[in-house]
Amino acid sequence: MSHGSGNAKKGFFAQLKSAFSQTSQYTEQRLQESYLLQGSSIKVPYEGHLIELSFEKGKFRLHLYSEKSITGEGLQEEESFVLFNPDHYFSEISGFLRLVKGDHLILGREDELQRNIFKYPKAISKRQLSIVHDGDALLFKGLENDTGIQLIPLLDEGDFRRISKRRMENLQEVRRIFGGPVELLSPDEALADLNAINQILEKEPLRPKNSEDMPGGVVSLPKKMIPIILGDLHAQVDNLLTILSHNEFLEMMGDGKAVMVFLGDAVHSEMDGKLAEMESSLLIMDLIFRLKLWFPQQVFYVRGNHDSFSEEIGKEGVPQGILWSKEVKRARGEAYKQAMERFYELLPYVALSKDYVACHAAPPKSKVTMDMLVNIHSYPSLMEEVTCNRLYRPNRLAGYTKGDVKRFRHSLSLKSDAELFVGHTPLTRHDTLWHNVGGIEHHDVVFSGNIPWIGLFTSVDGHMIPLRYRSEPLLPILNELDD
Repeated sequence: MSHGSGNAKKGFFAQLKSAFSQTSQYTEQRLQESYLLQGSSIKVPYEGHLIELSFEKGKFRLHLYSEKSITGEGLQEEESFVLFNPDHYFSEISGFLRLVKGDHLILGREDELQRNIFKYPKAISKRQLSIVHDGDALLFKGLENDTGIQLIPLLDEGDFRRISKRRMENLQEVRRIFGGPVELLSPDEALADLNAINQILEKEPLRPKNSEDMPGGVVSLPKKMIPIILGDLHAQVDNLLTILSHNEFLEMMGDGKAVMVFLGDAVHSEMDGKLAEMESSLLIMDLIFRLKLWFPQQVFYVRGNHDSFSEEIGKEGVPQGILWSKEVKRARGEAYKQAMERFYELLPYVALSKDYVACHAAPPKSKVTMDMLVNIHSYPSLMEEVTCNRLYRPNRLAGYTKGDVKRFRHSLSLKSDAELFVGHTPLTRHDTLWHNVGGIEHHDVVFSGNIPWIGLFTSVDGHMIPLRYRSEPLLPILNELDD
């Protein structure tokens, strides 16, 4: 089950082995009409249509469909499926589960993530239904003999058309926000945007003021605001467009009900062969600035270590900080470069709410107070820690530990189960979300600049959930839309 977690549940491989070893027990059933699954086991070859899982005689339902791109094409060679609650999926920020080849999913109330995503009624059992994706077919097995589950083919594919239409409308809205095709702005337009951004940052009401009567290093977000937490994007414009095209993120931000938090490092590509390329960094910052101007109280950018012109910033011997400085000045002029430096100075370092705290890289290794974080510019070592440090490892003795995470929560008067979100340190090159990293509960890493998977965290009914989307090349599609 691929919902963003990097940790397999205990017993998963034993369950999977058991499921495949018993494949012969499944009766093949082409799903051309409704089928009552009452304790039986069937193998449904994939034939392209959507399937409704109807529980309790239609009182509760889930929809299962083959994941497709925005244009209706498959996203990968092997079919992957998305499972969601259609009664909520099209009207609010919501979650889903993804099944790829080899996944074995047990639907039921015993799984906390499922309870939060699907909003199960009490009538749903702890273990209601088994679904296995064996590559060529879906294997269904009812786990409650006294409860009939109907599998209903949805031949008109209305859900997909609805999803595709909504995503296209979201891209159209992004185009409207940007003011036309998403392409590099002229130097004058870009400077006007950046100066306007800096004026917003100088007066942000959600940031407690520091000793200089300026917005400090913490942005305090209302608990009622649905968070959308994005990790390092590293110049992947299509990743950001993919996220903005999905779900109800844009609509809820427009209604003032959601807030998007970038955990820094939107610049400097980390793709092989592109470490020195800086044009995409300019473009993604143009887009983020236009989002901020459109949603001044719904978009926040937390400073990362790459948000700098420092000569110390680089990767694999490529001096990205220096190259960034040169490209900004070449493409936009000295005034823009100075305005960007001012932007970096004005950024917050920590995003804080009642249920979570987020920063770019790490919690402090020493005791801090809220006042210290608000006045973070008076503590250079603290600025460096939250933007540059990493988790403790045997070869990284200065890294932070479980005790540091616990103390940080306590310093901010957060409960022990409050989530700590950081970016900065992806665990692999191709994934995007990792839970309980380092064996530390409610300590999560989100990195949104990899391909093919793009991750984020959001909230459904007050519960933080992970979401993973597959990156799509949306920039050409958006730029071909009409204004």
